[in-house]
Amino acid sequence: MLKRLYKVTALLLAMLLMLSATAGNASPAAADDSSFAAPAGEASAIVGTVSDERLEHNYTMVSAGYSFPDYSGEDVIWSMDTCMNSDGRNYLTVDTFGYGPGTKAAKLEAGDSFDMTVEVPENGLYFIGFDYLSYDESILPIELSLKADGIYPFYEARSLKFETTWASRDTKSIDRYGNEIVVMPDKLKRWEYKDLSDSGYRYSAPLKVELAKGIHTLTIDVTEGHFLLGDLTLTAPKKPEAYTGSPAAEGDALIIIEAEDFYLRNDSSIHAIGEYETDISPTFVRETKLNTIDEASFSDAGQTITYLINADKAGYYNIALNYRQSEKSEFPVFVNYMIDGHVPNSEFENYPMTYTAKYKTETLKDGDGNKLSVYLEAGEHALSLTISADPVRPALEEVDRLISEISDLSLEVKKVAGSNRDKYRDLRITRYIPGVAETMQDWVNRLYDMTAKAGGYVGTDNPEKVAAFSYLLIAAKQLKTLAEEPNDLVYRVDELATSSNSINTQIANFVDIINKNSLAIDRIYLYQNDAKLPKKPGFFKALGLKAGRFFYSFFGQSYSSSNTDKTHIQVWVNRPRQYVEIMQKMIDDSFTPATGIEVDLSLMTDAQKLILSNASGDTPDIATGINYSIPFELAIRGALVDLTKFDNYREVFSRYSDGLLVPSVVGDGLYSLPETMNFYSLFCRTDILDKLGLSAPDTLDELIAMLPDLQMRGLNVFYPSASMTGMRNFHATTPIIYQNGGKLYGKTALELMLDSERTVYGFTELTELFTLYDLPVDVPNFYQHFRNGDLAMGIADFNCYNLILNAAPEIANSWTISPVPGVYDESTGEVNRYMSGGAESTVMFSSDDERELKAWRFMDWWSSAPVQAEFGQMLQIMYGDEYIWPTANLEAFELLPYPTRDKDIILEQAGAILEAPRLLGSYMLEREMSNAFNDIVVNGKTVRARIDDAVKVIDREVKRKLEEFEYIDEDGNELKTYYIPSVERVREILER
Repeated sequence: MLKRLYKVTALLLAMLLMLSATAGNASPAAADDSSFAAPAGEASAIVGTVSDERLEHNYTMVSAGYSFPDYSGEDVIWSMDTCMNSDGRNYLTVDTFGYGPGTKAAKLEAGDSFDMTVEVPENGLYFIGFDYLSYDESILPIELSLKADGIYPFYEARSLKFETTWASRDTKSIDRYGNEIVVMPDKLKRWEYKDLSDSGYRYSAPLKVELAKGIHTLTIDVTEGHFLLGDLTLTAPKKPEAYTGSPAAEGDALIIIEAEDFYLRNDSSIHAIGEYETDISPTFVRETKLNTIDEASFSDAGQTITYLINADKAGYYNIALNYRQSEKSEFPVFVNYMIDGHVPNSEFENYPMTYTAKYKTETLKDGDGNKLSVYLEAGEHALSLTISADPVRPALEEVDRLISEISDLSLEVKKVAGSNRDKYRDLRITRYIPGVAETMQDWVNRLYDMTAKAGGYVGTDNPEKVAAFSYLLIAAKQLKTLAEEPNDLVYRVDELATSSNSINTQIANFVDIINKNSLAIDRIYLYQNDAKLPKKPGFFKALGLKAGRFFYSFFGQSYSSSNTDKTHIQVWVNRPRQYVEIMQKMIDDSFTPATGIEVDLSLMTDAQKLILSNASGDTPDIATGINYSIPFELAIRGALVDLTKFDNYREVFSRYSDGLLVPSVVGDGLYSLPETMNFYSLFCRTDILDKLGLSAPDTLDELIAMLPDLQMRGLNVFYPSASMTGMRNFHATTPIIYQNGGKLYGKTALELMLDSERTVYGFTELTELFTLYDLPVDVPNFYQHFRNGDLAMGIADFNCYNLILNAAPEIANSWTISPVPGVYDESTGEVNRYMSGGAESTVMFSSDDERELKAWRFMDWWSSAPVQAEFGQMLQIMYGDEYIWPTANLEAFELLPYPTRDKDIILEQAGAILEAPRLLGSYMLEREMSNAFNDIVVNGKTVRARIDDAVKVIDREVKRKLEEFEYIDEDGNELKTYYIPSVERVREILER
């Protein structure tokens, strides 16, 4: 009763706040209602995709106000043992990996913080650089923040990244089908040096820090990595030499570099790929050869690849590339070229690689069309290429500001108009927000200015040809219609920032495209004027190659079930080819040599194929990567092996959260192994919440209490059911029921408990989030709304985590995850945070005892912590950060390269996974709970009446299925008991 009273009180408070917000409709003076403390200013201070700190205190803004000149003296070097002040803790170590005789370095890891005292020789602008060495096996870059005298010198200093170098192996990797596959690179544990740079790499050059003469304290806070930190160096800022022309490259020397054979890279995921194209080298007809850089892996600003080249004779050389740049239609990708670590001159900085849908060979030229040349002494040199975003940085910073300002206006309109946006309501928004039409017209002009500048890069006066900038034109036209009729904002406010086709969404689309710098490179040539570059295949040779390729496509398909040895263990994998290639390589290199068991992997593009193959009797020994709900349907029909028959099953199943094993239970057995988990967590926009004085809620009641503060400002919270169109599955409908102590069933299938007191209470709490507390019911894309900032918090899953982590750079360092807010249990004093977490599973099909034992040995090996950790690390190392592996093995998860700040939270929430049981007729329970949710939330029906209707439908279907499988007779008499899978049931099976 007290809990319900608390919620009603919170609701009344929310209503009063909403009324005060909408009271401004009565008179112009209401816009200055004291409860909002100057709405226009507050709106600007609260919301925007980018926080004010990033807008007003970024490096561009801060450096524009620098008054000191560039420092021009000698390097000033400070060693750790002379300038480090760690408040009593000794970070210094003499185990320095060969840093230098008698030198010391600081041994640091995430969470460490210390001060350094340095003496600056004179007033000036300095580059600040560090020597560092990453000694662990993690692929994540070192990450830290830097303060000077207690404050960040600019926003970018909050997140500074220091990459490690990865070296390619000399040997090629060939799979069992004769195809060349990507090789795992080696992390070089060597000392490196880097000046402070923007972690988003919008700036090509290092960032200058303005320091006055005298003693300064630099504070370093480590957020990621295990590393040694050596000397700190203050250096004079340097720029590439001004271009004054290129001497002719006299001679006939020719150096050919196969671009896929790069030596070093600063991102392990940069890799080669095999493409069948007749105009790249080497070509192939049958077995795949890696012959070009994968453009999807070489696409982010700051990524660098390095080649070793040998010049037989000294002289000037031209540089040409055979490349493809097809992602940015009619817009270039910019590259910095370096020889031996230095940009030769200003023409080699931010060089534009023009758009081309097909591979073409192009020589680097200056603005007048003259070939650019570099001088090489005879001997070995390093040629490096770095993706640059510096030329588009002004546009990106401008759209950051526009998105923030548009979001602010969206909030301001919502404050004035309230939640009732009736198009027939007479409300003149221009009376309450003076100058709104002029503001929007100014945004239109700024958008048109940006698109006009794009023409300078592509030599056209028609920016609509530039695909990325066309989104800005769409946004400008949409804004113009609003500027012409500003009072329409009352009912068109969602067009500003919150709808799926909003103006901010169009601008965000521009950001997404402009940040994609995909560049595929086949060959690099360093040549002199009398040398002849290799010719591409002629028409008839190319035609012959294509004909051969077409012919061989009918034979020997790799990773196909039709191209396997049936005496081997057959494993069907429901994952992309990259995953299968790594798995097969690990099996061939480790599992088979250790066990003598041969395993063939086959691609399975559709898990429904298992049902058809089971009907035809052509099943594999093992299927993996299948949806966690499928094993029950196969096991109940006798197609799968009960994995508890094997001696070490207890040890294998102990690798997982008990709640994740509930769907594996059928009768007295366990029929599937979890492979991955779909963990949930609470996502928070910390930049927004901090300004409101709010923090992540620990319980559902705390979240509800925060809603008035959020909703009065046009903000809200996301719940997973909102992204599910039509069918709201168990992941959406069961968590709050379980958190409140409710159950779906009793001990047997005939004991449906959907209408029990605790279950109805939990379902009521779920639906009241939408009917009483006004959470959004339909949110097709939480990721986009979270970026926009209008959904400042939300409970979302692994897929959303991966998106926000890797595809929302503009809000980096402005969000965190926390455990899911749950329900406080007075009996235990703990918060119940139960959430679903099922994803993909592995199953074994019935065969003879010998094959089943071999198959089990594979399942045991594949699910083990070392193998799962190695697989996850290889995925990210070889293909990039977005290939995060959400293994269900909790021990392996601890070893995976997730950000340190997130891993502990995910593991805590993984311990609270509780899946709904899968049993006969449970599909009807899931469907009816979804229907009941929709009827209550959308159609206004009452909870108790709708639950009663659902129980009748579910009960009838469950009994029909129980009769079909002979658990009851046609009169409903129980023939054998169907016990409900549960955590308790899992533990009984594991302990017997």
